Amino acid sequence: MLRSLSLRSASTCALLAGASLAASSGLANAQTTEVTEVVVTGSFIRGTPEDAALPVDVLSAQDLQKQGAPALVDVIKSIPGVQSVLGETNQFASQATTGSGNINLRGLGAVRTLVLMNGRRLTSSPGGSGVDTNLLPTAAIGRIEVLKDGAAATYGSDAIGGVVNFITRSDLNGLELNGSYTHIDGSDGDYSLSANYGWVGDRGDILLSVGHRHRSELDTLERDWAVNSYLENPNGSWSGFGNPGTYIAGATRIVDPACQTLGNTLVTSAAGTQSCYFQFGRFNNLVETENHYQVYGQLNWDLGETTRFHAEALYASHDVPHEGTSPSYGPTQAFGPGAASGSFIIPRSNPGLCGTAGTAACLPGSLFGQLTPAQQAAVNGSGFVAGNILLWRPYGAGGNPLTGGSKPDKRFFEGMRFSASLSGEFGGGIGWDVAATHMINRSDIVTYDIPVARLHYALNGLGGPGCDTDPATPGVQGGVPGVGSCLYYNPFSSGIAANAATGETNPNYLPGSPAAQANSQEIGRWLFQPYGYQSEATLTVIDAVLNGQAPIDFGAGPVGWALGAQHRTNGFSRDVNDINNIALNPCPEEGVTNCVTGRGNGVFGFLGPLTEQDLEGNVLAAFGELQVPITEALSMQLALRHEEHSNGVGSTTNPKIALRWQATDWLALRGSAGTTFRAPTQSNLLSDANTTQAFITQTSGYRAFDTFGNPDLKPETANTYNVGAIVSLGNFNATVDYWTFDFQDTIEAESGAGLLSTIFPNGASTTLPNGCVDPALAALVARFTFQSGVCAPNNIQRVRLGIINGSDIKTSGVDFSATYRANDVWGGAMTFGLDGSYLLKYDSAASFIEGVQVQGAQELAGTHGGTAGGSSFPELRANVFAEYARDIHNLRLTVRYIDSMQDVRDGRFGGTNIFGPNGAVAGFTLPEGAKLDAFVTADASYRVLLPWETTMTATVVNLFDTDPPFARRDLSYDPATANPLGRTYRLNVTKRF
Repeated sequence: MLRSLSLRSASTCALLAGASLAASSGLANAQTTEVTEVVVTGSFIRGTPEDAALPVDVLSAQDLQKQGAPALVDVIKSIPGVQSVLGETNQFASQATTGSGNINLRGLGAVRTLVLMNGRRLTSSPGGSGVDTNLLPTAAIGRIEVLKDGAAATYGSDAIGGVVNFITRSDLNGLELNGSYTHIDGSDGDYSLSANYGWVGDRGDILLSVGHRHRSELDTLERDWAVNSYLENPNGSWSGFGNPGTYIAGATRIVDPACQTLGNTLVTSAAGTQSCYFQFGRFNNLVETENHYQVYGQLNWDLGETTRFHAEALYASHDVPHEGTSPSYGPTQAFGPGAASGSFIIPRSNPGLCGTAGTAACLPGSLFGQLTPAQQAAVNGSGFVAGNILLWRPYGAGGNPLTGGSKPDKRFFEGMRFSASLSGEFGGGIGWDVAATHMINRSDIVTYDIPVARLHYALNGLGGPGCDTDPATPGVQGGVPGVGSCLYYNPFSSGIAANAATGETNPNYLPGSPAAQANSQEIGRWLFQPYGYQSEATLTVIDAVLNGQAPIDFGAGPVGWALGAQHRTNGFSRDVNDINNIALNPCPEEGVTNCVTGRGNGVFGFLGPLTEQDLEGNVLAAFGELQVPITEALSMQLALRHEEHSNGVGSTTNPKIALRWQATDWLALRGSAGTTFRAPTQSNLLSDANTTQAFITQTSGYRAFDTFGNPDLKPETANTYNVGAIVSLGNFNATVDYWTFDFQDTIEAESGAGLLSTIFPNGASTTLPNGCVDPALAALVARFTFQSGVCAPNNIQRVRLGIINGSDIKTSGVDFSATYRANDVWGGAMTFGLDGSYLLKYDSAASFIEGVQVQGAQELAGTHGGTAGGSSFPELRANVFAEYARDIHNLRLTVRYIDSMQDVRDGRFGGTNIFGPNGAVAGFTLPEGAKLDAFVTADASYRVLLPWETTMTATVVNLFDTDPPFARRDLSYDPATANPLGRTYRLNVTKRF
C-alpha cells in the first residue's frame, strides 16, 4: 500500500523522484515535469513527514547513475543491510533458480523480506527463494526505498525482516534511449539496451519502457583461483563419484588405470583404500549465459477533480539456455541383480571391460588388459565387476554425450503483472484508495539425469530405443546383448578420448572396431532423459484504504488516521514430466507402479520424483494506523493489523508503535517496537518431497536430500525493536540505528548437517556408541537410505528431512550513515559519505530432530556456513565514497568493505568446528579457508553531461582486480558476499529526445 506526500512539503523527495534509475541511465540535465504526488514507503497516512520515526533508506537513480549505473543485482549486493543474496551464481546456493535474484535483509532469508513495486505486493518465485528481483522493469525504476524494520503491522506476512519498495518514474516527457557494455576478462562481456517513452499532460502521464540485458558465460577455468587441486581445496567440486571411476570385483577394489591420465585425482583414505576423484567444477561456470527481457507500461489519469486512475502492466522473463553443470550425476540407487548390494552389474562381455564372455581372451585395449594380475584374477574369478554406485558416475571427464561438455540443463522464468487503482477524496478531507493486483510467475526447469533401469540395461548390452522387443513388459529391455539395435554402454576410460574440459588425452582410447569401446551418441541420447517440471506462483490482491484527519489536536496538529482491508489469494501449481511424476513412475522401471525392485524413489539415479500440485490459500486482513503529533517536537505512530489465513494456518494480530523526538535543532531521536510474523507457504504445508543435492563431509561427495512439507506448521513470529538518532548540522548529516529481532517458531528445514554429525561424528564409523547402534538414535538412523541397508557413512545414499517450526533466533546490529558536502572546492563541490551495518549478534538456538538434539546453540555473527545453505554473516559491511562535481563533470571513488568470517562448518577442516568462543583454538594453525579474509574493492566512475541531451558514464569496477577471498566451497569463493568477475570496465550512454 502507499502513502502520499505533497511535493510542497518534501522537495528533496521530489528530487529523488525526478531522477531515473532507468538511465541505467538517468539524466541530470533531462527534461522533467513537476509531479503532483510521489509515493513513499512506511505508512498509509497522507502527510506523514518524510523523516518520520521509521528507518527508511532511499537509493535514487541519480545516486546510482553516479556509481556507473550498476545492474540491479550489483545494487542489491551493495546495500550494507543485505546479506547472502543470489544473482552471481546460484547453482550451489539455491538450486534450479539460476538467472534469478533476490533481496535478503539482515541475513534473515529472502522469504522474510517483503518486496513491493509502487507499494504493492509481488508474488514469490516458484523456486521458493523470495521475490525474483530480476523480473523487475529496471529501466522504469525511479528510486528504491528500503524500510529496515519489521513491518507486519503495516504490510502483513513476509514483512518480517523489512520492506524494499521499487518505485517507477512518472516524470519523463519524451523518448530516452540507453545502452551499456561491460568488458569482462575471459567473457564476451555483458550489455544492456533500454528505451523509455514518457508523456506528461495536464491530466496525467504515461510511461512505456522496454529493456534487455545479456550476461555472457564466464567459465570457471577463466579464473585461476576458482579451480584448485584436491590438496588445495578438497571441497572444491571434487567428488568420489568419478569417471574414470572406482569399481569392485568380488572383494577387490579397482581404480580405473586412466584416473590420473584423464585429469582426475587418486585419493587414498585413512584406511588405505583408493578412489578416483572427479572435479566437476571444471565443467561449471562462474556466470551463465542469461537473457533478461522486460516490457512495462503505466498510466496515471485524473478522472475528475478528486479522482485519479492508475494502471500498470509488466511482462518480464529471463532465460538460461544452458546451465553449466557436471556431465552426469552419480547414481544413488541401483537396479538389476546387484541392486540389493547397491551395485550395478557390469558383465565381462561389456566391450569396455573385456568384450568377450566366459574365459575367452579379452579384446585389445579393453580395461582388462590394463589391470594388474591380481585384479584380472578377481575379474575372472567373479566373471564381472560390480560397480558400487557410490564410487563412480556414468559420464565425467569425457563430457556429456549430448553436448560434449556439461549437461544441457535449462532454466526459464517469466512474470506477468497487472495492477490498477482508483484514488480520490470524499468530502471532509477523507481520502480513499481501492486497488486490484494480479501477478503470475512461471518457471520451466529441465535437468537431465539417467534412469537407473536404462543404465543397467545399457551396461549389459541391452541399451537403446530399438532394443525393447517386448513392449508388453514396461521397463524391461529384450533382445540379444550388443547385437543389432541393442547397444552397450562402456563406463570405463577405454571409451574416453580426452578430458573434455582440460584436454588431457587417453592413450588407451580405442574408438571403433574391433573393440567398439567408444560410446555412441545414440546410447547417450537414450540414457539421458529430461527431469522437468513447470511451476506457477500466482498472487491476487484487493486493497481498500481510507485515510484522513481526526478532530483531535494536542496542540501540534490534528491526528492522522488510516483504516483498510485487504484480501490476498496465493496460488501454486506444478506440472511434472511423466518420467519424473511419482504417480506414474514411482519405481526404477519406467511404467511400473508396483515397486518390486525399488523403494519408490522414482526412475532416476539421483533426482527424486515429484508430485503434481495445485494449491491455493487465502488471507483476509484488516488494519489501522494513527499518526499522533503530541507536541511540536514529539510525534507517535501506532499501527495494528489482523490477518486470517486459510488451510488451518490460523490468525495473527500484530501491533507496532514508533516515536520521534526532535531533541534539538540538529538532533532527532527515533524508536519503534512491534511484532511481526510469516505464514507457511502452501508448499510448506504439503506432505511432499523436494529433492536437492548437498555436499556431505562424511562421504566427501554429494548426496540426495529429500525435504518433505509439514501440514502441522504454524506461523513464525518475531518481536522487533529499533532505536536511532538523526543528526543534521549544516552540510553534515548522519543517522545511527540499533535494531534487534527475536524470532520464535522459525519455519525452516531440519538440519541435515546436524543429523549427519549426530550419527557420524567427524565422519566416524558405525562402531561409536552414539552411532547406528544406539537405540535412542534409531529414529534418526531411519532418516537415511543406506547402500545394502548397512548403516555406515560411506553407504549413505539419500537423506530425509522435514520442514519444521525450528530454532529460535536472536539477532541485532547497528546501521550507520553519514555525508558531508564541502562547497567551493576547486570550482566545484566535494561530497564524502559512509554507509554501513555492523552485526552485533546472530544467535540460533539448539536444533532437534525426532526429539534428539542434533546441533547445539550457535553464535553466527562473523561466521560462514553455520546454517542450511551455508549462509554468510560478516560482522561489518560498509561503503565509503568521495565525490567531486563541477559543471558537467562528476567523479566518484567508492571503497566497499565486507568483513572477514570464520568457516564454522563441521568436518571441512579435519574435525568439528575448530573455533572456540574467542576465535581459533589456542596453538592451532588455521588451515587455508578456515577463515575467509575480508573482501575490499574500489570502484571509480566518471560521468559527463554531453551536448544534445546525452550522458556518458565510464566505470571501472574492482579497480585493483582483487580476487574474492578463498573459501572451502565448490568454486573456491563465497558467491553470497564476493564477486567473481575481477576488474571490469563499463561504458553507459543515455540519449534523450
